[in-house]
Formats: sequence, C-alpha cells, structure tokens
Amino acid sequence: MDLGLAPIGRRASCRGATRRRGRLAKAQRQTDVQGAETGLAESTCPSPGRPGVREQGDCSCSPHVGAGDLEGKAGEWSWATLGGKYKILAASAGAFIICNMDKVNMSVAIIPMAQDFGWGPSISGLVQSSFFLGYFLFQIPGGYLSSRFSGSRVLPTGVALWSLATVGVPMLGATIPGLCLSRALVGLGEAVSPAAATDMVARIMPREERSRATAFIFAGLHVGSLLGLLISPLLIEGFGWPAVFTCFGGLGLIWVAWFQLVLSDVVQKEKGVAEDLKGRGISTKDQEPIPWSRLLKSQPVQALMFTHFCNNWFQFTMLAWLPTYLKDTLGVSLANAAELSLLPPLAAITTSAIAGPLADYLISNGWKVATVRKLAQCVAFLGPMVCLACATTSDTGSWKVGFITAALGLASFSLAGLYCNHQDLSPKYAGVLLGITNTAGALPGIIGVAVTGILMDQTDSWTLSLFVPSMIFFLAGSIVFTLYGRGDLLQFADDSAS
Repeated sequence: MDLGLAPIGRRASCRGATRRRGRLAKAQRQTDVQGAETGLAESTCPSPGRPGVREQGDCSCSPHVGAGDLEGKAGEWSWATLGGKYKILAASAGAFIICNMDKVNMSVAIIPMAQDFGWGPSISGLVQSSFFLGYFLFQIPGGYLSSRFSGSRVLPTGVALWSLATVGVPMLGATIPGLCLSRALVGLGEAVSPAAATDMVARIMPREERSRATAFIFAGLHVGSLLGLLISPLLIEGFGWPAVFTCFGGLGLIWVAWFQLVLSDVVQKEKGVAEDLKGRGISTKDQEPIPWSRLLKSQPVQALMFTHFCNNWFQFTMLAWLPTYLKDTLGVSLANAAELSLLPPLAAITTSAIAGPLADYLISNGWKVATVRKLAQCVAFLGPMVCLACATTSDTGSWKVGFITAALGLASFSLAGLYCNHQDLSPKYAGVLLGITNTAGALPGIIGVAVTGILMDQTDSWTLSLFVPSMIFFLAGSIVFTLYGRGDLLQFADDSAS
C-alpha cells in the first residue's frame, strides 16, 4: 500500500532546497557561475548542530542519501530505485502486517475452537489474554535491545519467535495450558516490534518525516487485521482451524529471510543508511547507562504511559471480541462476522494515510509539535468516544457496525499523536520509551480482554462489558495527555540532533 512516504519526502526536500537556492542565487548573482553553483550545493546542507537543521540523510547532497532516494523524479519509481531507508520502512510495514495477522487469527479461530472444546466466554477470554501476558513482559527488554543494538536487528528476531510459536499452536492447542503458553510466546515475539520500528524511524528519518514514517509502518497493523480477518475464515472452512496458524506462521518465517536480504542489500549499497542504523543509539562501547529513574519520573513520560494504556484498552478489547460481538448481536455466520470485521481496519487504513502527512504538514508550517500531537490524540480519543456512545443507543445492526467502524477509523489518529511522541521526547531513547509506555499499553490486553469476558458472563451486556470501559478511558486519556503531554526534548535526553 502506498501512503506516499517517499514521494512526499522528496517533494518536501526539493521544495525547501529550491527556495534556498533561489535566495542564495539572488545574493550571489555577481559571482562566477561555477562558484555560485558550488556555494549553492553546499548551502543546501547546513552544518549539523544548529537549531532547525535537518539531520544526516535529509538533503540531496548528503552522502547519507542513497541514489534511489532521488531517482524517479521525472518518471515512475520502482523497488530497485527506491531509497534504502524507504525499503526498510516498507519491509517493516510488512512485518507489522504479519504481526496483526497472527494476532487476529485467534479472534476468529477461537469461535470454532470454543465449539470443539466446549469453552465459554471466560475461557475464551483467558486464552486470548495469554497473548498479552507475553506481550507485556517483553516491552521494556524489547525497547532496551532496540536502542542498544538497533531495531533492524531486533525486529527479525521477534518475527522469527512469534512465527515459530504460531506454527506450534495446533500441536499445543489440545490443552488450555499448552495453548496459553504458545500464545504467550507469540506475544513475547510481537512485543519487540513497536519499539524496534520506532527505533529505526528515529535513526534514519528526519523529524519532519517521522509522522508519515510511523503512520506508514503502523498502518501495517490495520492491513494485517484486514487480511487476517479475510483469510482466516476461508482457511477454517476449507481446512480447519489449525491451518490458520500453520499458514500465517510460515509466512512470518519467509519474511525473516526476505528482510535479511533487503537489509544486507541496503547496507552494502548505501553506507549512509548503514551508518544511520548504527548511530544515535545507546553506545555499546561506553556502556552508557539508561536513565531509567529519570525516564519513569518524568511527567510527560507518565502521561504518555497512561495515554497508551487508554488507547490500547479500546484497541485490544475490540480486536479480540469484535467477531464474537457481531456474531452474537447480528446473528451472522462466522464468515459473515469476519467479513463485517473487515470494515474497521479499512477505515483505519484510510485514516492512517491522512493522519501522518497532515501532522507533518502542520509541523513543517510552524505548528508546535506538542500542539499537533495533542490535537491528533484528542481526535483519536474523543471522536471514537462519541461513536461508541452512538453505537450503544442504535437499534439497527447496520448503524452499530457503521459507528464502530468510524470509531476504529478515528482512533488511528493516535499514529500521529502518542506513537510519534517518543521520538519527540528523545530520538536516542525512543525505543526504550516505547518499551516503557507500551508496557502500560499491554496491560489492557491482559486485564481488559479477560475482564470483558467476565463482565459479559455476569451482565450479558455488550454495552457494559465492551463499550462503556473504552469510553471512560478515552475521556480520561484525552484530559491527561492534553494537560501533561509535551513535544520537545526531555532536558536530560542527550540528543545532538532531533
């Protein structure tokens, strides 16, 4: 899916360079042509370290830009001519697609599995929440490893782990402890992916392109939900529920091999990107300690942790229970429930394509970073809150589906809000910060998914068990992030370039 990352980045860079050339050319008209051209070429890449200056790899004359970054201006571009950093972004988005395919497959497969094994909502909720136990436990270690060794190394390791665990679900699925263990291992592998991706974006992308880059990669989650919900029922009806885990896990192992080829090719051909991937992380030579205490005591970080928790309560509970909710409330078949579940990811993909570029546009036109992040997050919280309130009062199934679709679509504005804020606060510790906040964000997966099933058993009400808790957290999260969120560097964050 093309969200316009590379072309927009090139156009923005070219427009800025053109304006600078025009101003300098006017001032140097009396100089000789060759001297003017030399001065212009040098002026487009100001010295690093000055306020507002782009980072390495952002200017066309920088040695950190691959040849592929600048090709295709006069014609069509292809994968072969695409710049190395954009190949890494695209490959990372592919990993995120597989990530959510392996996450949502259980939300579909749990329906026939519950019928086969005689499980009720409480057991189904326990099985699904076990994924988030592993996801919770490895957030901070994943962030630390990404910042220490680069997300480009950590991400494929995580994909390999969760893919092997997914393939093992049919073998361990005969018992509840075995199934919970396999899903916990899937969560353990997937836990490193957000921090690894955030770390790579902070290393190779300039600040004014990070919203688009982050939105592009994380939009892969919505594409993965879409494909997982579309393909899983077909595999279940044709080959049984074990086929879902075998096929999806195998796809992840194929991605690992492909990513290694892509990364090796980029590193060999574009030394600048290779240096960016190694740079700006935590020093491995000096073993520089991470300021854990100062990070955890920082008010903006605490606000971001709570915001992440509120965001993920809605995302995880809805992701786990939406097919079951649609099957129960609308009385549709498994296949039809999965098909209806495709609508929210489609809306989220569309919103993701808008949120990131819009945020970058506002920042590049003088808006404060903090203002843009808070505005995006308020849209991501207050919009869905209103939609869920409408869904609970609607009497028709089509309107319920429409409001839920709109809620999940608007929630994707978080990709231009909280998910970019880690890089704003500290590019150097971006992976660590996401590991910290996503630890809080993983709790709704453990607590929320299980609690939803328990509340459903006790109240027999989807409104009280699924919708009302999300609405409460949406309101609380928007208030906290607006009051205490920040968009500038943390004072103790030793980042020479932002």
